[in-house]
Amino acid sequence: MKTFSFSPYGPGYNSSTVVVLERITHFESISFNGIRGTEIHLDTGVTIRTSMNSCDVQKIVEGNR
Repeated sequence: MKTFSFSPYGPGYNSSTVVVLERITHFESISFNGIRGTEIHLDTGVTIRTSMNSCDVQKIVEGNR
């Protein structure tokens, strides 16, 4: 079981979120008020937003397979 600590999304968020990589079902780019990042969807129904761009998230997820 591999995990990764994703950086928080947006100003005012200080803590990272640790995710079990095998739980990720899909992810997509997001942009709100000029702040870009990625929304990660887990098989539990939970959605996580990170300030990482989707290309970097893809590398992490594919590196886990």
